[in-house]
Amino acid sequence: MISFYQAIQSIHTPVIDDFFIMLSFLGSEPTYILLISVIYWNIDKRFGFRLATLFLTSMALNGFLKDIINAPRPIGQPGIRSLYLSSATGSSFPSGHSQGAATFYPYVGKHWRSHKVWLGISAFMTLGIGFSRLYLGVHWPQDVLGGYLIGIIIVLGFQQVDERLFKLQIPLRSKLILSLFIPLLFLIIYHTHRGIQMVGFVIGFTSGYFLEDYYLDYRERTRFGPSALKTFLGLCVFGLWAWLWHPLTRIHPWLYLPVFAAGGTWTSFGAPCLYRYLKWERPLKEEEISKGRKNFVR
Repeated sequence: MISFYQAIQSIHTPVIDDFFIMLSFLGSEPTYILLISVIYWNIDKRFGFRLATLFLTSMALNGFLKDIINAPRPIGQPGIRSLYLSSATGSSFPSGHSQGAATFYPYVGKHWRSHKVWLGISAFMTLGIGFSRLYLGVHWPQDVLGGYLIGIIIVLGFQQVDERLFKLQIPLRSKLILSLFIPLLFLIIYHTHRGIQMVGFVIGFTSGYFLEDYYLDYRERTRFGPSALKTFLGLCVFGLWAWLWHPLTRIHPWLYLPVFAAGGTWTSFGAPCLYRYLKWERPLKEEEISKGRKNFVR
């Protein structure tokens, strides 16, 4: 096993090191939060909701498996050079970066499979992120392969559920009740700090989405300028909210639940309400037709 790491790390240079550190960072949760927010707020909110639900479920399961298996990392092993140690939190198996990439990018690639460039990006990011964890010496090969396998199984299972569940006609009150109690049941077996954060965000995000879909029906697609403003403002508000509560959540971890629930609700419902107030949304077709008529008269 040591010879495997020595072989892939024998090509190391500062430039190659930085490249794989960057690639590994692109497979971290902040990057996925940014991408999901961009999709939800600016491109396709329904697909963004499904993508967020899928990814958060996968990452919650990953954290649960890490805590149960508690496998050691290769960090500190003689002959293995380990970099970017700040990304190597928790146990080793399964690799969270690999599982996240195998969950996120294939699902995105399948959704936009008519655009060949997305298929290429999805394949490159999925394989590249997994290999970066090996090159950086923070995971064993079985961690990466296990993460890939679990991620793919979750995507396939989610697609089966997605085709049936999201077509059901369920009253809003029932949706909100399910959004609260199903994640709380998961908290029984996964009650670490990360688990509380995940469950809180899922509760808020799913509840907010159902409220948005019922009361608001925000029209998400806009031009580049408003889209950039929406993304910047939305993430700043969420980041500021989490930062304000950080001193208390460190002392009382249970506060992560309401704090992240509020953050999830902001992402899926609060921010779209603000964007509508600021008129950062696509006009209604009737408005577009009326505007076209006025231009024609002129």
